[in-house]
Amino acid sequence: MTIDPVLAQSIVNKMMAQIPYNINMMDEHGYVIASGDDTRINTLHVGALNAIEQKKTLPMDRSFGQHGQPGINMPVFFDQKIVGVIGITGDPDKVTPLASLLRIATELLLSQNQINLREKKKENALNRFLYQWSQVSSGIEAKTDLLLEASQLSIDVLKKRTAIAVELHTLPMSLLDPTDFQLSLSASTIIVLTTQTTTINRFCAYCQKEKISIGIGSAQQNIGISVTQALETIKISHIFNRSDLIQFSQVAFINTLLKSHLSIAEIMQKFQKTSQSESGLDLIKTLGMYIRHSGNMAQTAKAMHIHRNTLGYRLSKIHDDFNLDPHDFVELFELYLGYIYYKNANYQFTQHTTKTLD
Repeated sequence: MTIDPVLAQSIVNKMMAQIPYNINMMDEHGYVIASGDDTRINTLHVGALNAIEQKKTLPMDRSFGQHGQPGINMPVFFDQKIVGVIGITGDPDKVTPLASLLRIATELLLSQNQINLREKKKENALNRFLYQWSQVSSGIEAKTDLLLEASQLSIDVLKKRTAIAVELHTLPMSLLDPTDFQLSLSASTIIVLTTQTTTINRFCAYCQKEKISIGIGSAQQNIGISVTQALETIKISHIFNRSDLIQFSQVAFINTLLKSHLSIAEIMQKFQKTSQSESGLDLIKTLGMYIRHSGNMAQTAKAMHIHRNTLGYRLSKIHDDFNLDPHDFVELFELYLGYIYYKNANYQFTQHTTKTLD
């Protein structure tokens, strides 16, 4: 342990604002690392050197110029080793009690700083582990290094967990169970790994209330699968502007279709052509709402705040423009595929444009 010069100077500045004496702090070799007198920095302090060699508090009754003035020099201990010396210029009888208080405060600060460093090191180790763990999508039983690290951290990685992805910078701690784990996947996305249904319910209620995007994967032993599912859920909810899509089970079929890279170039061209006009965008929006309401004319018209006859006209126009009948189940499914791929292509373009501008 060594005394950080920045911390030392901070202590000196605060103490000198309260007492009318100059304070110096020296390192374990007797060199000044902090002082009320800038000219003393990096100079050897004779009194401090003597205090270190004799391992005890020593008064100085004469001046050594830039190497020390009359006062008191008191060793600072950490783990029973001298890590520095506190020197206060002045009458030793008057400044010794002040030096004692300052030494105690300094030793407490060093102890707390060491605790903080250990906690930070532990936190960094946990975060590195969580990131590696979150990438595992197969064969976790064979990953001996990961299992060993998990054992050292007292984490049972073989237990099935559910990944929750949330688009937030920081999480309210009240949402988490003591057994949950969280990691920041990016500046705007946090992943929570949980075994608790209550945690999932709390997150769902909170995110829906605060209008925060959330995705929930399925319970998996290879947690990377669940993490991917949670992220895909958020992505698909954005593609279709559907905040009600929060469980991967709700979007699994759409995700499978998108990952299949189906050859539907012809219908995609029709969607792109239709989207070039305001009326065409209305048709695409109408098709999306019609599909969302399972082809129910009354519910679709109500959701879009249009007359049923207007809806009928738009569906007929879709039939004419795409040469596919929305009332025919098989042809509606083909329209559905085109709609999914069209929305995904638009989302990808928007994301790319946003990143380019950033």
